[in-house]
Parts: sequence; C-alpha cells; structure tokens
Amino acid sequence: MVARWMLGLILATLAVSPQAKDAGSAFQSAPLPTIGNRGEAGGFNGMLMVTPDADWKEKWNTPSSVTPHFTTTREVARGGKIFVLIFLANPGLDAQGTANVTCDLEVIRPDGSRSSNQDGVDCLKAKLPGPATNVYLAAPVIVFSGDPGDPAGVWTVRVTLRDNVRQVNVPLETTFELK
Repeated sequence: MVARWMLGLILATLAVSPQAKDAGSAFQSAPLPTIGNRGEAGGFNGMLMVTPDADWKEKWNTPSSVTPHFTTTREVARGGKIFVLIFLANPGLDAQGTANVTCDLEVIRPDGSRSSNQDGVDCLKAKLPGPATNVYLAAPVIVFSGDPGDPAGVWTVRVTLRDNVRQVNVPLETTFELK
C-alpha cells in the first residue's frame, strides 16, 4: 500500500530524558479495561490517543505544571495526517531506578491485512525524571498519512506495552476511519 508510516523512535530524545506530566484522573479512575484505548496490569497503566495536532510535540514539551491539551479524532481525510500517541504511567523500576518498557506495534487495514508490525520497540528505557506514577509519553509515535491508494474505512492500531521490570503486559487498541 501507499500508506506512509513513520513508525519508530521519532522521539528518541524521550528515551534519554522523558518529559513527565502529573498522572491525572485518566489513570486514577475506576478499573480500566484490559483492551481498549486505556489499560492496566499490576499497577502499570497505558493509553493510546489519536490526534490531528501536528504540534503535539510542542504541546507535550511544556513544564510539568502545565497540562497539555490535545485535540482527539477518530477520522482522517485523504491527504490528512494523524498521530497515535502512546502514554504510560507507573512502570516498574529496576534497582537503579530505570524503567524498561518495550512495545509491540501493529497497524491493520480495513480489510484485516497488516500495514505494519513491529515487536520489541523501545518505548521507555530511562531513569525517570519524576515519580513513576507520572504520565510519560512513549518514544514511538505512529504517524499516518492517508494517501490516494490507501483503502477507505476503519484502521486499527494495536499496541502491547511490556513492562520488563514487573513482567506485565498492557494490550491497547484504538481505531480511526480514513474517509
């Protein structure tokens, strides 16, 4: 397919010094579903967000006292661009205080075939600058550009966050529609 996927460590600097935001009610509410755009396992939390905000990086890279606000969407027009952001909170820390979170990333076309599939991608491998319970943005960001040859319909993004310290997994899933 013609889809241009930029999947990987486009935020490589976050793996070295992740920016933290205070954990909000998104991670302190009632028990979260084990599959969906939010999830939890053994106290480790994750969430996916689909945003059309091309300035998402600037919105995130603010002082921790500033809560970033992202526009969310469930659709993208042909020729448009969206970003799937992966957030996590409360990863286990090793004896040196370092988080070790990897993720499996899968993007599925409307016909059920895979557009992209990567396992063991570094999501957050760093000594955290704040409490583990803060919300952190994972290093990989999935960028989707709806090109002319891409099939219209509902696309699915699946991410499995793997906390390699706690030995727990959080499966997450979100969708968007290419119009």
